[in-house]
Amino acid sequence: MVWKPVPEEAEYYSIPSPADKYSALGQILFKNKADPTWGRQDLPRWPDEILLRSQYGHRDGKIVTSGAVSKEKEWVTYQVWEPPAAADKGADLVMIHGINDFGGKWSAHCRGFLDAGYRIISPDLPSHGRSTGIHVDLPEMDVLPTAVYKVLVDVLKTDAASGPVKQKRKIFLAGASLGGFVAVMTCLKYGSSSASDLPPEGELVPEISGGLFLCPMLAIASDSRPHWSVELLARAIASFAGSLPLAAANKGNNSEDPTCEEQFFQDPGTYHGKLRVGTGLAILRAIDNLNREMSHLTVPFALFHGTGDRVTSYKGSEKLYKEASSTDKKLFLYEGYEHILVRVGKDEKDDYRRQRVLGDMLQWLNDH
Repeated sequence: MVWKPVPEEAEYYSIPSPADKYSALGQILFKNKADPTWGRQDLPRWPDEILLRSQYGHRDGKIVTSGAVSKEKEWVTYQVWEPPAAADKGADLVMIHGINDFGGKWSAHCRGFLDAGYRIISPDLPSHGRSTGIHVDLPEMDVLPTAVYKVLVDVLKTDAASGPVKQKRKIFLAGASLGGFVAVMTCLKYGSSSASDLPPEGELVPEISGGLFLCPMLAIASDSRPHWSVELLARAIASFAGSLPLAAANKGNNSEDPTCEEQFFQDPGTYHGKLRVGTGLAILRAIDNLNREMSHLTVPFALFHGTGDRVTSYKGSEKLYKEASSTDKKLFLYEGYEHILVRVGKDEKDDYRRQRVLGDMLQWLNDH
């Protein structure tokens, strides 16, 4: 079955992906100083983003993070989607996207949270979306929680306008896959002082009230981990070819519905290539490091994972649930669910799984 967009979205999906215009060698040897997003910032918004922005208040943010990956000018972009004023709970939900994706994709899933009164903050992680960097070229994972933290600080400063900067809203972090991993890392570094090794932004340290971790990248499933020979080759060439696409990784393992990936690979805003050498090795290092730090996690959290996940093993979520020091924690295991827990269904019956997960997330938030 070949996925085809509805007619009103066909123009968006006909746009070539900017990343596909550049050769791997060209990205290794040259910097795109004219446009450090390599064309991604000029793409139109995803159709569901456009619809959401027409229905809810919103604003766009951009923070300069020069030096996070290189000495070139760098930035991270984000969106803020406002709940109806009458429903506003005074709480923010930061929704962090997965690898190869971009923050606007959460627009398909956040209406229930907005209508329930939660303000949504959706960043584009470094090297993703409208943020700078070669597409999904991440030689160090620490830049990801740092970027989320800087977004939180920028939102607080913008909320304060010209007055004193003071946190007035609860902050919850949610993320799926790589985003789930980043949410855990951010909660560890900024929500659990015993594990924090990153300097605060002046005197301002946003207080995190809890985390919702969907299929977090805490353990790689055997179906998606590259063969040991590929890892050996990657380590041998990482010093001079870290940006080289090399491993298939999770391709073909994300969902029981093949049209999910067909749609993904037609989207000009997503990364369609193989996992880059430096990114893959950084992921493995970061998972090892995070597994050593799990016991330091103290913020309230909920884990959501499918037992049929062929990308990130639910065993990693079980381990975090067991080892974290948090006294308020919950593990939701969904029998047979695959990696994309919030796959949009083709009809109401097919959408049941997504609605179940989103409902569990919202209930946990409302209880906190």
